[in-house]
Amino acid sequence: MSQQSKTPAEMRHVKKFRIHRLSGAWIFLIDNFFFGITAMTGGLAVPLSSALAFLTGGAGVFLIQKLINKDSFGQAFVRGLMAGVLAGIPISIAGTVYGGWVLAMSGMRKEDLPEAQPPIEVQTSVEDNADHRASNSSH
Repeated sequence: MSQQSKTPAEMRHVKKFRIHRLSGAWIFLIDNFFFGITAMTGGLAVPLSSALAFLTGGAGVFLIQKLINKDSFGQAFVRGLMAGVLAGIPISIAGTVYGGWVLAMSGMRKEDLPEAQPPIEVQTSVEDNADHRASNSSH
């Protein structure tokens, strides 16, 4: 008897559509960049920023999938087209169903995405600066 895959058909289909981690990161990067531009213009740049996000998001994912992931032209094109559509949506997809889908398809977890961290504040007293200058001048 031949051994058949125990994986349900739906899971096999999902596994076939995996994208490279860099593609997932690229989608989020482009989406947030153009969302920021749209927000700064008060929504006036929606048509232009959506078109540019579609083009850059799609082209970037196509190149990543073709050159790094070694997908066929057709596979890379379809993945790039889907990425362009997702990046071209005039809202940030992070935290939405679409963003979750991108994370799942690229094998990333929410923990893999960088979090905005507050800057580290360094406080020095006047005495510390004087001690530092004195020790440097004696060298």
